[in-house]
Amino acid sequence: MNRCEHFKEAILTDYIDGRLDKKAADLLEGHLLDCGDCRAFFKQVKETLSPFHQNSSQQPVPPQLWEAVRQGIEGRQQGFLESLFNGLKGWLVFPRLVPVLATLVIMLLAGGVSLNTIQVNRAQEREQGEYLASLIGSAGTSLSAESNNLGTPIEQYFL
Repeated sequence: MNRCEHFKEAILTDYIDGRLDKKAADLLEGHLLDCGDCRAFFKQVKETLSPFHQNSSQQPVPPQLWEAVRQGIEGRQQGFLESLFNGLKGWLVFPRLVPVLATLVIMLLAGGVSLNTIQVNRAQEREQGEYLASLIGSAGTSLSAESNNLGTPIEQYFL
């Protein structure tokens, strides 16, 4: 980042708000005397943002927000599994999410059962087709055989 970009960033963030320390503010003001581009940038920013800063006042940060920030930082320091578990626990407590998750689980179970049933039916049809083909094949050979052939050994026994 070049020097002017650094000063422009300082103008946008801290100098306009009056939060830049004295040493940095003096350095920035010295640069503004030497650099016409940064001086024009400062003038434009001041004209654009001054209406917002005139009527604004700094509000104190609520203690609950600082506590939430602290807990968020501590949560990042937890192990991966702990933070995952805590995150899931928070989602499951959310009352609107529970019916959605329950519906998804039921749909997945119903889909699995349906797919399994389809596969079982296809396997049974294939087995029945093979059985019928074997019967037709054996019947076709017995019709074309000599009359002394009485068929399968069981048929010979009973005949």
